[in-house]
Amino acid sequence: MIEDEFLKSLYTQRDTKTYSEVSALFELNYQTILKLIPALKETIHNSVIRHKNEQDLYLIIEERTPYTGTFTLTHILGTVNRPNIKFKVFFDAKLLEVLSVCNETTLNNSHPYLAQCDDMNIQWELNTFIEKWLNYCLGKYKGMLWQTVKM
Repeated sequence: MIEDEFLKSLYTQRDTKTYSEVSALFELNYQTILKLIPALKETIHNSVIRHKNEQDLYLIIEERTPYTGTFTLTHILGTVNRPNIKFKVFFDAKLLEVLSVCNETTLNNSHPYLAQCDDMNIQWELNTFIEKWLNYCLGKYKGMLWQTVKM
């Protein structure tokens, strides 16, 4: 009972994220993805970075238009793709928005106070995840060449 009240107090003390905070994260993630994939604006084929000491990193094109693109960035581990981050890039607005992580709406979809999440908090959670993962990937793969791959 006390643990339940503690969890609720932790969750309810968290400030709701604003549109401007989430939008700033979209902008930051756009800048970061271009460091990892400098030719993203021109990319029209699925690609991979092959790495000797790490998992290969795959970029899968889901949809492409002149001003937007929907992509999945993932490691293919046998028959499982993880973390399988699907995101949309708005090239004209210079924004990156996460659509899903591992086909889930939220990362923490089992916490007891999920009903208290609003759309901005969910967007914050998803886009904070990709921010951290992109920075991890930059450390492992930056400067490595992307190669076209058939999938």
